[in-house]
Amino acid sequence: MSENHFSIYSHADADGGIASAIFSRFLRMTSGHPKLKIQIHPVNHGPDQQDWSLTELKYPCAILDFSLHPAFLSEKFFSLAGELDPGKKNSLGCYWIDHHPTGAGIPFITPENCQQILSHVRCLWDIEATSTPGLLRTHHEKLGIPRALIEEYEELIDQAEIIDAAMFANAQSAHDFSSRAVKLQTLFSTSHPAVDRVELYRRLVQQLILSPDTDELMASDPLYSALIEFEENLVMKQKRVYAEKSQIEQRIALSNFMNWPSDEHFPGMGRFVPYLLFPEILYAIHIQPAKNGVSSISCGINPWNKPKKHDKHLGNYFAAHFGGGGHAFVAGGRITNRENNKIDELVSFLKT
Repeated sequence: MSENHFSIYSHADADGGIASAIFSRFLRMTSGHPKLKIQIHPVNHGPDQQDWSLTELKYPCAILDFSLHPAFLSEKFFSLAGELDPGKKNSLGCYWIDHHPTGAGIPFITPENCQQILSHVRCLWDIEATSTPGLLRTHHEKLGIPRALIEEYEELIDQAEIIDAAMFANAQSAHDFSSRAVKLQTLFSTSHPAVDRVELYRRLVQQLILSPDTDELMASDPLYSALIEFEENLVMKQKRVYAEKSQIEQRIALSNFMNWPSDEHFPGMGRFVPYLLFPEILYAIHIQPAKNGVSSISCGINPWNKPKKHDKHLGNYFAAHFGGGGHAFVAGGRITNRENNKIDELVSFLKT
């Protein structure tokens, strides 16, 4: 096992990408391997990716902004790593850093005991954190991240907080494509049909490793401006399509595109579009077109019109019913085209 290789498995969004950039810089600064080769693996719950639990992890590695992997509970994973690295000379080890309440996915693991149970892993599971970059900032001393590095990425961390917690002033601001936060969110989640999203994600992370400046990133390649323009134009189509396809029932918007025609490019998930069209709604459910019989499904609380009584934990519900997870206020998972009853059950859950 070479001491010059490290793998990062991070959530395939802006939050995970920004965390990957900061963590990569941290590793190269403090590991004693300034030329450390870091392989970035964006991961997600959905039809585009295999079941996370079946993904084979490489040692050493870090899981950032995503669910705990069962390999981290296996003595065999670490004993094998020891055999590949005689004497365990590789000092990098493994990390799990997350802020999702559903992160462990195992009832007996809690934020308080995770480090004890996962004795071979550096754990930091803080469900009070707004974002994973924000978690890295709050707990930088515990992780050994130099304060100077956090200060260098301060503005980027603030943008991650805005993106992950939807801290835009209103739904219109969430679609202001001149905003640095919206630009980052858009690039990390582009729906352009000609773009390899895995390679784009890796490229964005590598550029943020070199510089945390969003304006520099945008100026570095005309492709990024073209993607922003594409997504901005797409919003107009999304508004028309969502207005046509969304069903409103008791202040819940259900936008079901499971059976969208395969020969027509779907306009992408308009995360905040329902709140633009129907500002009075409390919840928005999105179901993406099926791929091989499986669709991504997500649900969120209206950030600008939250229910007065919020006692429904969407992350826990999606972990139990859709093989996914998330936060109390937004979550995602997957659904097959034979499970339409689960959609009705979700709507009923939100109504009560």
